[in-house]
Amino acid sequence: MEMTGTWLTRVVEILQPVSVRADRLAATETFGGLPRLELEMAAAELTETLVERGTRLTVQGRVGDRFWLIVEGQALLSADARPLRVAAAGDIVGLAGMLDRSGSPETTIALSPIRAFEAGQEQLNRLMTRKPIKARLAVAAALTRRSGAARRRSSAAG
Repeated sequence: MEMTGTWLTRVVEILQPVSVRADRLAATETFGGLPRLELEMAAAELTETLVERGTRLTVQGRVGDRFWLIVEGQALLSADARPLRVAAAGDIVGLAGMLDRSGSPETTIALSPIRAFEAGQEQLNRLMTRKPIKARLAVAAALTRRSGAARRRSSAAG
């Protein structure tokens, strides 16, 4: 019997209390400094998951149905078949495309096994009802859009 990521994810959720996941979120730039109540609410919505090396997390132009906050590991972000940057611990991928509903600005592929907090559309909708969390996620998405656009311009010029 093969263990799937879904099964393993569920075991981690059961064995790891929300408070431990909240502590992990507090250590990230996006969630750091939020009140404890907000951290625990976010921790309850986000699922800790393991992503295999080589997995495509986002595909440029496709509307995604989830985002990931990387805790460990690395992923390559590319656009128009050109590498843009490597995402690592603390980076969020897939969020800008979910919020805009206009398609991902880049393709993201796991370069190594990744441990991440993951959320689908329903979880994102619940997170966005909390003003402090909504503000942090909006800033993270805006920074992703801006850095991606700047990198695409510089690679097109060079």
